[in-house]
Amino acid sequence: MTTSTEFEGGIVSARAAFAQLDKRGGKWKSRNIPIYIREQLWIPYYLTEELGVQQLYVIRPPDERNPKVHFARWPIPEPE
Repeated sequence: MTTSTEFEGGIVSARAAFAQLDKRGGKWKSRNIPIYIREQLWIPYYLTEELGVQQLYVIRPPDERNPKVHFARWPIPEPE
């Protein structure tokens, strides 16, 4: 099982990204944040557990690969 100290960097990163995204205006949010994230999942990160293994997912701003706000599993792989 993964310990919380392994996720510490991801949680800090997610909170910083979320703070920046949350400052954006309503018009930007409606264009760049999928409705299910805006209405149901507007949080910096979440944890899942499958077969006793915890996974951390962190909120990410739009980028070249994903044109909308999305969640990515931590640690985030380097772009190719």
